[in-house]
Amino acid sequence: MVSGILALGLIGLCLRTLPTALTDSDLVSRFAGPITGIPVASATSAVPATPSPTATAQPSTSASSSLSQVKLLAERKAKRLQQVEVPGSGPGTYQAAEKAVKPTSPYGDLIRFDVRVEDGLAIDPDKAAVLIQRILDDKRSWTGTRRWRFELAPVGEPATLHAYIVTPETTDRLCAPYLTRGEVSCQNGNRVVLNAKRWLLGVDSYGSDLTSYRRYLVNHEFGHALGKRHVACPGPGRLAPVMMQQTKGLGGCRKNPWPQASED
Repeated sequence: MVSGILALGLIGLCLRTLPTALTDSDLVSRFAGPITGIPVASATSAVPATPSPTATAQPSTSASSSLSQVKLLAERKAKRLQQVEVPGSGPGTYQAAEKAVKPTSPYGDLIRFDVRVEDGLAIDPDKAAVLIQRILDDKRSWTGTRRWRFELAPVGEPATLHAYIVTPETTDRLCAPYLTRGEVSCQNGNRVVLNAKRWLLGVDSYGSDLTSYRRYLVNHEFGHALGKRHVACPGPGRLAPVMMQQTKGLGGCRKNPWPQASED
């Protein structure tokens, strides 16, 4: 009987411990495999992902890019202006323009002119000469009056007028006894003297519009050679006459580089 009781006791003990063993084994198998029941922070959830482009984000990116391009162009333009250097004085010797350009108008008295650029200036004499001819040959210039027409001649050939683009100090010398003080230009006898400081840098009244200012400068000084004198602003908001001293300011008028400009 004692043996039977001991056997029954052992069987009962085994029945009580078996579920525990199975439970531990099950836990081991669970930890050995992927854990899917517990939320775990992953690398991607810990660091915010870069948002992908959306339809609403695109315009701001494009606008920012456009603003950057405008700013870059403005900086480049300012840098170019800063790099323009005009020597205060020069040697008084000249590069001669060799180009020849006939007038396009058949009307008016023919005025032949040549062009010289002082040595040491970063100005191509032929390009400057052709530009001056193109300005004078424009129908809005003195050619438009049909009283005069202009022809660019190479230096060395007969010419009525001699145009110079020179340093401020040479301007003062060629313009004497007129007082140009290194700042303005002049017409003196058969010389039309264009101050390189104004040719290259323009003036405040024309702002960054150097093209229009050069047109004014040529028309104004050649106008003196044609016998024209200075005039005042005709009234606030009106176009400034080309013979007004626009280099010194506009006096309430609007800038105007042409003798034959219309108020429209």
